[in-house]
Amino acid sequence: MAKLTMTTRPNKAAVNNSADKAVGVELFLDQLTKAEPFSSLFFIKPEVLAAIKGDIEAHGFDASKPVNVWKKSDGTRILVDGYTRVRAAEELGLLRVTAHEKTFASDAEALAYAIHTQRDRRNLSDAELLRLIELLDQPQEGFNVPVASIAATGVKPKKTAEITAEAIGTSRAKVERARAVLADPEEAAAVLSGAKTIHQAANDAKARRATKSSSKTKPQRRSKATTISDEDALAEGRRILTLLNTLAANDPNATRRAAYKSAAAMVRRALK
Repeated sequence: MAKLTMTTRPNKAAVNNSADKAVGVELFLDQLTKAEPFSSLFFIKPEVLAAIKGDIEAHGFDASKPVNVWKKSDGTRILVDGYTRVRAAEELGLLRVTAHEKTFASDAEALAYAIHTQRDRRNLSDAELLRLIELLDQPQEGFNVPVASIAATGVKPKKTAEITAEAIGTSRAKVERARAVLADPEEAAAVLSGAKTIHQAANDAKARRATKSSSKTKPQRRSKATTISDEDALAEGRRILTLLNTLAANDPNATRRAAYKSAAAMVRRALK
């Protein structure tokens, strides 16, 4: 196996980063700080990790592909991009990696940079897209507003779905479907696990909402009175007459007794 080395120069190395000459510095792994939202921004794919480890074992860490680090004013170095390469280096027992140190005005700017570099480098799965859309639609620690609303301060306002779509390199329609999925925890979990695509989950979420809406209890209409036979009507009349006669004979209130007697007389005439 080839000897694992960072570069032939211990302090600095010229690196080729997207055709622009930059200066890479070698940093010890324990100098890098892993922090949210960057650490969980993209999934580390086992097959990609294995390929990178194989390349490092054969050729050493590729200094032309440095990890990107946000060097803050307090000296902290936040790992913004390169989590798979750092994981490979850790698992192989390397002590240092080549890094490109950058400065950013804000967390939002650093996040936008991390997303941009990754979206141009990999084919994003629907699970990764859903994760990104969820992240961009929510304020992050240190953010005053969701990243998706930053560009809305321009002269011509844009829908936040359009802004988010531009940030991650997808369509506005897909962002809107993803938001529908995120509103349904069961469907969101299915996408994140790889069991469903965003399109499938959005359709299923829509169908579930429609089912719930139609199953709501509707006001019950009064049923029409049922017609009874003449014989049953006479029997019911005689029962009422008996009740009225009983009340007319036993009610202690004279006014009510008189009313019962009058009603009984009317029912009696009707039954003849």
